[in-house]
Amino acid sequence: MRRGWFVLVIGGLLACCVAAPAWAGPVRPAKPPAVQTRIGAITAALKHDPVYVTDQVPRMLPPGTAGKIKALVGRLGVPVYVVVTPPARHRDDDTQAPSDLEAMVPVLHDRLGKDGVYLVVDPSGGLGDVQQFGGTRRIDVEHAYQAATSELPYEAGLLSVLDRFVEIALSGRAKERALHPSPRPKSATRRELDAYDRGNHRAAVENRTALGVGAGLGGLIVLGLLVGRRIRRGRRPALGGAKGRAPVRGKRKRPAGQGGKR
Repeated sequence: MRRGWFVLVIGGLLACCVAAPAWAGPVRPAKPPAVQTRIGAITAALKHDPVYVTDQVPRMLPPGTAGKIKALVGRLGVPVYVVVTPPARHRDDDTQAPSDLEAMVPVLHDRLGKDGVYLVVDPSGGLGDVQQFGGTRRIDVEHAYQAATSELPYEAGLLSVLDRFVEIALSGRAKERALHPSPRPKSATRRELDAYDRGNHRAAVENRTALGVGAGLGGLIVLGLLVGRRIRRGRRPALGGAKGRAPVRGKRKRPAGQGGKR
């Protein structure tokens, strides 16, 4: 009897364990926690402050950068939300897939639910995206950012890019400057390389000039020596003949018909 009850209890427990996953329903895959944490943290920060600046690169973005960004974008006269963060994934050159910074702009707008200009850039300011959602005053921010990154050298820096972005956006010529940008200034590295190349070229020219002058002077010296030797050789026989030979007196011939003894 006891053995029967024991078998019955064990069987019931096994049946409950097998049926539990079916009651729980299908398991849905969760989103990557890293993506949720990053977007969620940035969204929460933007609810308190419209400018979010990462603390991962303190050398590029020292304390006080957020305040300077607010002063720059405040000149636009519309609500602006700025996110400065390094990209987690760069755009592949062989595809048209956007980088995570470009894809972040509409996501932040959907989560915040506020109209305005949304600008997401990397710490250098050269990579990112900007869009305007809603609002009565429209600004061509897309062409303004494109022109700003085209007109400045690569190492210009975040604040310089944002300052040029705001200036172009307020000029009313953003599209024109984006489609017909002025020549990009050379970077400091490019200028150093050009100066190094010019120095090498100048040194090579000077070496060739010095070599040519030296060869010419050497040739003149050798030519002078040869000419002098030739002149000395030409003078020696004439001088020797005048000093070593006695003057030869010719015998007078007797006139014909006057020969015989006296």
